[in-house]
Order: sequence, then C-alpha cells, then structure tokens
Amino acid sequence: MKIYLKTRSGKWMIINRKLEHVVIRGKKKSTRYILAGETTDPPSYITTIRELELPATHVTKLISALLDKKREKLVVVIEPKSSTLYSVKVTEGDASIIDAIVEEITAKSKKKTSAKTSEESRE
Repeated sequence: MKIYLKTRSGKWMIINRKLEHVVIRGKKKSTRYILAGETTDPPSYITTIRELELPATHVTKLISALLDKKREKLVVVIEPKSSTLYSVKVTEGDASIIDAIVEEITAKSKKKTSAKTSEESRE
C-alpha cells in the first residue's frame, strides 16, 4: 500500500505508518494517532481507477483506516482541491476498499452530527 499526500504547502509525502500516543489524564486513558511519513517526489501515474472528493476533516481518518489495511495492494494519491476539500484518487488496486472506508467514515460523522442536534434541541 502506498499513500501519497500533497500538503497545502505543495510538498509531497508518502505516509507509511501511524504512531500511537497514549494520553493519561487522571483516571482517563485515551489513545491518539499521529501519521508518519517522509517527503518524496510527486507520484507518477497514467490512469485513475476512481476519484472522489472528501472533506478535509475526513482525510486523516481515511489515511488511518487505510494504514490499518496495509496488506492491500493499493496506491492512493490525495491532493488538496480547496481549503475544505481534498481529491482522493485510486491509481492502482481495488477501489471498493476506499468506497467502504469513506462510507463508514461519513456514516459515523452523520451519526455524531445527528446526536449533537438532538441534544441541542432538548435544551
């Protein structure tokens, strides 16, 4: 699996792992993940199997989920399209993996949004 990410400053990175950071506050223990990678040259690809737009708030979640599926043979190129949207292109591999992950992320996001609105309406 190769995940290429173009930063807002225009540099290309290949994301190859995520680091686990455990935060302990009192009796609460939470785990946070930090994406790790290295700078690289822009990826060269001829064809795009699947392209979709994703809100910037979902990009880190997508990359994290893809890193959990490291064994898949997939090449993903992620570029900023605007300040709030990213373009996600699958250049090699099975695009249905991306579709399933994006569907799961957006479903969780909608669930959180509906929970917040129902709490606000009660007040």
